[in-house]
Amino acid sequence: NKALLKELIDKYGASKIVVSIDAKNGKVATHGWEQVSDIDSVDLCKELEQIGVKTIVYTDISKDGMLSGPNFDIYEELSKKTSLDIIASGGVTSIDDIKRLLDMNMYGAIIGKALYDNRIDLKEVLDLC
Repeated sequence: NKALLKELIDKYGASKIVVSIDAKNGKVATHGWEQVSDIDSVDLCKELEQIGVKTIVYTDISKDGMLSGPNFDIYEELSKKTSLDIIASGGVTSIDDIKRLLDMNMYGAIIGKALYDNRIDLKEVLDLC
């Protein structure tokens, strides 16, 4: 609901609103990842930026929980085509992944399974910041 989103940004400020985009193969997924639409995720991010969104959480659901590394290509594309603050989600597996995301100027990263499986040391991550 883009009209509601614009209203919320106007009322609370863009710094208080973060939009989550879930995608698979570059297409937006909805309904708890059950349905993949025909909507291009990068195009949607550009549209959200025009509305006034400043920060997104972008989850590549094909990478989430797979411990196979993030989709660096999509984060690079988003960085080139938008000025959004991007929180990378899905597939973050190692400290090297986090370093690479930092080098790409990602705003943040969500670490799940790799943290629980002790593949990533939280103190080491915090030392990078």
